[in-house]
This record gives sequence, structure tokens and C-alpha cells, in this order.
Amino acid sequence: MASEGATVTVVSFTNGGVPQELVGATPAAIASAMSIGLENVLIYVDEAQVQANHTLRDGDLVSFQKAKVASGS
Repeated sequence: MASEGATVTVVSFTNGGVPQELVGATPAAIASAMSIGLENVLIYVDEAQVQANHTLRDGDLVSFQKAKVASGS
């Protein structure tokens, strides 16, 4: 059975935090489909921080958040 990936809910800083349903095998694939660059971006799946190559499962909640830059003092 061929599969394009898991059906997941995605929330991103690029779409105002509005949840949308997408299909993708990894957060990197989702980011590519949404034209999101991954530099200075944190990726979460069900509230756990993950890498861009994390394998997604049906029903996962994927969140892309801007990394906060800590200023030096």
C-alpha cells in the first residue's frame, strides 16, 4: 500500500496559528509543502520538540514555532 505520509493537524506561525489538516511523512515534508524555511524554527509534535526528519503518524499535532533569539548581556 503506497502512502504519502500521515494525516496530521498543523499549526504554524506562518498561518496565524490556524490549525489545518495536511498529509506528510515528516515535519520537513510538511514545511516544504507550506513553504516554511526551517532556519530558526522549532518543531513540535504533540508538545515534544522533534527534528525535521521525525516520522509522523496519523493524528499527530505538528507545530512550527519561531525560535527565540536570546540576546547577550
